[in-house]
Amino acid sequence: MKIDVAIIGAGHNGLVAATYLARAGLNVHVFEREDKIGGATRNEELWPGYIFSTCAHLLHVFPARLVRELGLRERGLQVVHRDEVILLKRDGTYHSNLDFNLPNNLTAAAKLSAEERAGWDRYVAFKQIIARLVRPHLMSLPPTLEELTARAAGTPAEEALRLATSMSLWEVHDHFLPTDRLRERAALDLSAVSCNPSAMALTYTALGQPDPETGEANPWGFVKGGMGRLAAMIADAAIEAGATIHTDTPVQEILVEQNRITGLQLANGQTIQTPCVLSCADPKTTFLKLLSPAAMPPGLRERVESINTSVGCFKLVAAVSELPQWKGWDGDPDLPHRGSVQLEMNRDAIRTNYAELKAGIPPSRPMMSVNVPSMLDDTIAPPGKHTVSIYVYSAAAKLAKGTWDDHRVSSAESLIDQITEYAPNFRRSIINYEFRTPLDLERKVALTDGSIWHAHHDAHHLLANRPLPELSHYRAPISGLYLGGAGQHGGGEVSGIPGHNSAHEILKDLQNS
Repeated sequence: MKIDVAIIGAGHNGLVAATYLARAGLNVHVFEREDKIGGATRNEELWPGYIFSTCAHLLHVFPARLVRELGLRERGLQVVHRDEVILLKRDGTYHSNLDFNLPNNLTAAAKLSAEERAGWDRYVAFKQIIARLVRPHLMSLPPTLEELTARAAGTPAEEALRLATSMSLWEVHDHFLPTDRLRERAALDLSAVSCNPSAMALTYTALGQPDPETGEANPWGFVKGGMGRLAAMIADAAIEAGATIHTDTPVQEILVEQNRITGLQLANGQTIQTPCVLSCADPKTTFLKLLSPAAMPPGLRERVESINTSVGCFKLVAAVSELPQWKGWDGDPDLPHRGSVQLEMNRDAIRTNYAELKAGIPPSRPMMSVNVPSMLDDTIAPPGKHTVSIYVYSAAAKLAKGTWDDHRVSSAESLIDQITEYAPNFRRSIINYEFRTPLDLERKVALTDGSIWHAHHDAHHLLANRPLPELSHYRAPISGLYLGGAGQHGGGEVSGIPGHNSAHEILKDLQNS
């Protein structure tokens, strides 16, 4: 078979790219190793009537522009808004929306001093400045720090960028926030990235900003019917444009001759002839598993091996007979289930979590984001029952002793006990549950080390360094090989930006050839 473009992976980025390339008149084929599309944006009916988004479960950084250009609303996309975040403590107190003047809310605005309110406002403004500085660059090639510095010169962003490049995140918190309770309130920020990362990691929050040209906000919440519905709608757009999608068709090798792409070797023995391959797999899979070492430029293999994928996570999903009864919540009884309840969000917990990760041992009390999608979407659970979707972070990609298979049951039971401390009815409400470790995420979703972002969001893996400087323009140093997965600029969540940008870089090169 001879085609114009071969895309590896039918996750959301591969499908977005396929749509734009096929609309340009190219003969595009997408090759997916699994028997269904979606990748990390997949649905699974784990038990009859219970539908789960078993990897990514929240749509919050997918640009309104892509929704419009792909015609997703017309294809039936419905996003049900997820409500407030509650940072719940074991003693029943919590942090939440500062406007909630409730007895157990430690940082209700009415309880804050004038100095605290001013400090919080300055911190929020600082984050907004950093995000807005980067937002115009999301749908294009990533900027360098020098380019950002030039844009910021003579504006309030100049001082914000100086702080971001010279301070850690907790130093920024200490700089703006005068009290421990506000610093604890802010501990959620980037807690999944590392223990006290560089404040430059805040540039990643640009993904949540509105369109800089139209002001249109991204859809925010759960996709009605599950994240697999999003993948299905994008696939419909790709097929309508003329793309062909092959499932249950793993790629064995990317073929290269004289530093130029010649095609793909499929696991079924078929050879695909093409001068252009777009890999939406993570960088380590692309370069360390799908390319022959002889095809790699000198030193690139070692640099790819250095990409940080060591920080993994867990995913715990459960079918439950009743909603969690969160100890200490004293507001609208439905609100926690319409939003997200975050557990173990303080500096001590974060320090301990990352120390255990570094030591390669299962986390004793990891951070969690507990969500009940069925509270907002009655199509994914039987009447009177619910689905609970929990991201648990962070966890070592590999353990110092044994594997995650050895620790799966004990880790899951420990997590259920931990949640039950906060919601005493949680354990008894469980009808069924499934627990996925970093190893499971690698096996099921082809995420190296269970790294859901393909390359971690350390400051040295962002913007013009994502995932490496020589790979940051969606091109590999092999003619005809392009990169469009979450390891590229704009990636790391369900954004579709790497798929969009890589497709447009391919079209740019074809026009100039």
